[in-house]
Amino acid sequence: MQRARTSGRTGARVLAALAMLSVMACAEYRNASGPILPPPPPDNPQLTKASFVFYVNTRNGAIKIESPQGVVSPNPSIRASLVGPDYSLIAGDAITLTASNFTASTLGQFTPGKVRVRFDLSITNILSNVELRTPTFPAPPPGVSGVLMFPFATHVTVTSGGVSVGGSGDSVIVELPNTGQVAPSTDWDGDGSAGSGAPFNFFNDTGCPAGSNDCYRYEAFAAPIASGATTLSRTVGFDIDPTVSNFSAKIIVAADLHNSGPAPTGTVAGTVTSPQLGALSGVLVTVNTGGFTGTTSGTGAYSIANVTTGPKTVTLSGLPGGCTDPGPQSTTVNASATSTVNFSVTCPVPSGTVSGTITRTGPASPSLSGTIITATPAASGTSPANTTLGGSLTYTITGVQIGSGAGAGSGAVAVSNLPAGCTTAPGSYSGLVLGGTATVNFTIDCQAPPAFYQYTAQWGAISGGQVTLTLSFDPSTLNDPAVNGGSPDDFNTFQATLSYSPTRLGFSSCANGTGSSFSNITANGATAGSISLLNFKTGAGSTTSQVVAVCTFNVLAGSPASVTTSTALEVISSFNGDNLIPKTQKNEGTLSIP
Repeated sequence: MQRARTSGRTGARVLAALAMLSVMACAEYRNASGPILPPPPPDNPQLTKASFVFYVNTRNGAIKIESPQGVVSPNPSIRASLVGPDYSLIAGDAITLTASNFTASTLGQFTPGKVRVRFDLSITNILSNVELRTPTFPAPPPGVSGVLMFPFATHVTVTSGGVSVGGSGDSVIVELPNTGQVAPSTDWDGDGSAGSGAPFNFFNDTGCPAGSNDCYRYEAFAAPIASGATTLSRTVGFDIDPTVSNFSAKIIVAADLHNSGPAPTGTVAGTVTSPQLGALSGVLVTVNTGGFTGTTSGTGAYSIANVTTGPKTVTLSGLPGGCTDPGPQSTTVNASATSTVNFSVTCPVPSGTVSGTITRTGPASPSLSGTIITATPAASGTSPANTTLGGSLTYTITGVQIGSGAGAGSGAVAVSNLPAGCTTAPGSYSGLVLGGTATVNFTIDCQAPPAFYQYTAQWGAISGGQVTLTLSFDPSTLNDPAVNGGSPDDFNTFQATLSYSPTRLGFSSCANGTGSSFSNITANGATAGSISLLNFKTGAGSTTSQVVAVCTFNVLAGSPASVTTSTALEVISSFNGDNLIPKTQKNEGTLSIP
């Protein structure tokens, strides 16, 4: 090979920017198969000493990199004095090269009898205040600009393979035979334009006749490459015989060095929030190259300044327990600009339990069974959680959301659907934590009802999008001598019109109460907000409390509301026809709908 001569300005310049490509296949080199290759045989010594040698294991895609460190790179005083286009031999202290996406084709997929191995390459300029430009020597092909790289030598070390025993005698080591040829593929396509990347003679003017050994395929990376910047990835490849399990290559990178001043930088900023927890503070945000990090504030915001320009990957760490990492995001940092990268993190909804006991004062009756206890979490937009008292005067409500922000762990507890004459004050809680329990106790005061017959409308709990209303009449709370003589007062006919708000409730049906002697109900709810009811029993009147109707409603969508019944009593008569309405107390029911 004949080397070109430099001009008389050699004293003002450092000869020919040439460096060897270091290739990584997204993994460290592993001797999973094949032998450990010795150094490649000697090639052109001037090119070899500038080479980054890489060893490729085609069976597992692992690649080992060897780079010349400081052998041919300029010293700091030379870099600091660069003015205008200059030449330099750069090594591993000037650039790093990264490879990813190693693949191997099927036999003959691209070239008959060959397997094509490919990987993506990028260049990072690690020099300070120096940018990489299109080389002046060796001159690029006509019309091509950018930092050049080309493979000038490949080697396959022939081995016969074999089987041996290793470790403690319980491991079998298989070394595959290795023989064949390796050649750069057409994936070395220059700047990507049609015909670019074809073999080019970089070192003399004789072109590329048959048998020439100075012609190489090449790849061009957009220039200039600013200090600290990383190029976009480009794909290169080699066509190999299927018998090649390991090969080595020497690849040259050519570039001029130019004093560029401080590396251009920008800012990466954004927020880290969770739909469940709101702003996430104390989360570490990392930009993949250069050691750029930041931590989110109490509002979930972060800002990382002085990030070098170019393609970047932004990742999160230190998320709250149970939260799912949303994965990395890609962005491009531009000089003196802000790249916004926001993260939305899915986290478990934190919840706890609210429980307590009921203490009642006053008479032992009526029963508090059916009373509803409702816990309303502080978290905005959540639905209240509730439970209905049975025979026990204790309650437990699970799944109460804790919420986030200043009101986290706080909420209110209300009691509804109490019997007539019973009252209590609402309660509240604070300090509820994930998996914890807040205790809210209530005292319910029940006073003896006045001497009246009792009509009661009582709501049940909302379940499955429906709610029931039970209407009952109790003649036993008054013994009027004018009704049924000295015997207990009785009734055998009930007729009324029930009104309710149709905004959140839609009438479904009315039925007889289970076990009630009143079993002849008719109901007309055709008019929204109103139900006409009639029920009676045959034979003598009942002297005990009886359910006269059980009506079912559909709960309609809408804003939270409170619905109270309004009953117009029309007929409540005893067996002998006495009218009981004048001495009847109405106890209307109130329902809280979330």
